[in-house]
Amino acid sequence: MSRLNLKLKTRLALAIVAAVVITAIVVTAISLFVIRRDMRDELGEQQFTALKLTAAALDAGFEDRRISLRLLGEGIPDAARHHPEQMQRYLEQHLSLNAQFFNVSVVEANGAMIANYADAGQVNRFSMAGRDYLVDTVKTKKGVISRPLKSKMSNRSVVLMTEPLLNAHGEVDLVLVASIDLKEHNFLGQFTDVRLGKSGFMYIFTTDGIVVEHPDKELILNHMDVAGGQGIANEQALKGFEGSMDSVDQAGEPALTSYKRMSSTNWIIGAHYLSSDAYAPIAEMQERAILAATVLTVLAGILAWWFVNRLFLPLQRLLAHIQRIRQDKSLAQLPGEVRQDELGDLHGAFNALMQERKNIEAELDEARVNLEEMNKTLSRLALEDALTGLANRRQFERGLQEEFNRAARTGLSLAVIMIDVDYFKQYNDLYGHMAGDKVLRRLGSAIRDTNVRPEDLLARYGGEEIAVLLPGAKLEGAMMVAERIRKSVQGLGIEHTASATGYLTISIGVSAVAPQRQVDNPEDVLREADEALYLAKAAGRDCIRTVDDLKQSRGAA
Repeated sequence: MSRLNLKLKTRLALAIVAAVVITAIVVTAISLFVIRRDMRDELGEQQFTALKLTAAALDAGFEDRRISLRLLGEGIPDAARHHPEQMQRYLEQHLSLNAQFFNVSVVEANGAMIANYADAGQVNRFSMAGRDYLVDTVKTKKGVISRPLKSKMSNRSVVLMTEPLLNAHGEVDLVLVASIDLKEHNFLGQFTDVRLGKSGFMYIFTTDGIVVEHPDKELILNHMDVAGGQGIANEQALKGFEGSMDSVDQAGEPALTSYKRMSSTNWIIGAHYLSSDAYAPIAEMQERAILAATVLTVLAGILAWWFVNRLFLPLQRLLAHIQRIRQDKSLAQLPGEVRQDELGDLHGAFNALMQERKNIEAELDEARVNLEEMNKTLSRLALEDALTGLANRRQFERGLQEEFNRAARTGLSLAVIMIDVDYFKQYNDLYGHMAGDKVLRRLGSAIRDTNVRPEDLLARYGGEEIAVLLPGAKLEGAMMVAERIRKSVQGLGIEHTASATGYLTISIGVSAVAPQRQVDNPEDVLREADEALYLAKAAGRDCIRTVDDLKQSRGAA
């Protein structure tokens, strides 16, 4: 019997030690994983925030320089516009240009240079005819930021900013061309020279993969493939990714990389931070955790052996009680008389806990069902107009943004129909607001019954205005839908003595667009539909006007 007791005590002590070891390993591993994940998220967020601030600062830097060019152009005397000597003197008076640009040139629309800030000897010897930046500036009549290039005039790696000067007829007369030297200290390096830890750095490249700014200036104007910088992370950035991700650099080292696109030009700011540097505190913490777990295991073994020796006899009496529980296969409560000692207290507490758990689980199940029903109701009410049963304005604006982005990706068209009830205020005055609400409900039902597609979105936009979103529809198809809606409402035959027709009618505005990124926005197509609606009202109501009618009316005006 003593051998058996010794074996059981030993096994129990070893089991406690093993449980402590396993728990320590699991808790340590989970804690380190959570800490590493949280640190990665925090570092990624901090790194991306730094890039956003840098992008904003660089955009502001470009904007400041554009304003300087604009002010420089506005100050040119009329007599100096096509007088090279006077223009040269005018440029040389502005010594502050050195702080912002490497050089500033004044060229005519045909590319002929008439003044050069850095070297007057280049005048009449150098032409910018056919340069992309000059062609784009003359075509759009707006300043542009060129792609990074090797200047033929200065043989430097530069990026150019242009600003057009218009004549009295609104045509481009002259163009200011300012250059920023990429390999000299400039406002780009003020931000990208910031170091991230011991190994991290920032760099800039274009969406074509050309390096614009890098701590290693020899890589500027090289493609990332040649520069050794092309990797999975950079490929994702070129495809449009913004944010932070774990990646592997060209040397095979794990790294934390982040990317942010600038709004003023097609540049991407990147940040590279080696994981060995970023997560160095985690490695140190892991070593300390292993040491602490080892010490804890030794202490747990000693304590377990002492504890088992003291408690083994009372537990032996409890064993028979547990065996009876196993024979009865009872999962609810422990049967038998409650003892008047610590084990008895444990017995009673366990039974009470099981009963409380059953009660709590029943309450939780009921609360969960109620909460799910409430969430479904709230979700529906948050996106639905209570009066008409149509979508509300919030859902419409969300749907417009989503469909606009989808159309921009796929190249498909998108149409919007704006509907307004004619003389609705007079209707309310004559028949009362309750009758007006009933009319709006009937209109909502009538519009739903006009064979709209499942993907079309019908919404009460505000008051008596109803908006219809038609993904993939062109202007012709949208006009057909609008006419069906107008006839459907007309067919209701709702009496309206204050209307010229004697019954209730609607006016409709229709617009459509095949959106392009960074050119169009969803507010424009909505605004054009709304303006077309007001054009329909001005035309006598009970009719349809489109964005084409709107353009013709503007041309006639």
